[in-house]
Amino acid sequence: TLGNWPPVARLLQEKVSPWLVVFSIGHKIIFGFACLAVINGVFMQETFKVAQQDDQIMLRTVETKKNAHRRKMKMFFQHANEDEDNILSIDEWKDVLSEEKVKHWFAAQGLSISDPDLLWKILDTSGDRQLDLEELIQGTARLQGFAKSLDLAILNMEQKTLQTQTEEIMQNVALIRQQTAMLLRNNYDRTCEQTLRA
Repeated sequence: TLGNWPPVARLLQEKVSPWLVVFSIGHKIIFGFACLAVINGVFMQETFKVAQQDDQIMLRTVETKKNAHRRKMKMFFQHANEDEDNILSIDEWKDVLSEEKVKHWFAAQGLSISDPDLLWKILDTSGDRQLDLEELIQGTARLQGFAKSLDLAILNMEQKTLQTQTEEIMQNVALIRQQTAMLLRNNYDRTCEQTLRA
């Protein structure tokens, strides 16, 4: 067995043959390391699985990530806000994002910045051409990571609504065009009749 192999190995070496030490070492390597490592791995996996399903741990993890994100964005805001007025202007934004180090830092946060102007428009939800700390924190939190299924579903729904509205507008334009053509034809016919009578 795993715990009491030395007495058995010693007995075999002394009474049968010293070459059986190879068998004893092989037994210890195979069962002692391989099997116990597998058993340890299964226990660890089950422990992590239970920990991931624990509500308190999940809440704590989310809260920790949220606080870390807030702290990092606050540090970035302080770095970018050169005039220390607690508001980022578009010029300050472009200046700080021209630094390669900052682009790499944002990429590490899960935000790839290929177009600073587009990102500015997305983050500036108030439309006042200024970013405060809260806009930066909330905007970057929304954009981090991969698109969620819910976000894609909402985008798909909005696109379908827009497509339906566009089709209705096109139908209305076609109807107005037909009515205008009929009115013009009627006016032309009346004008021709009046000209012939005169």
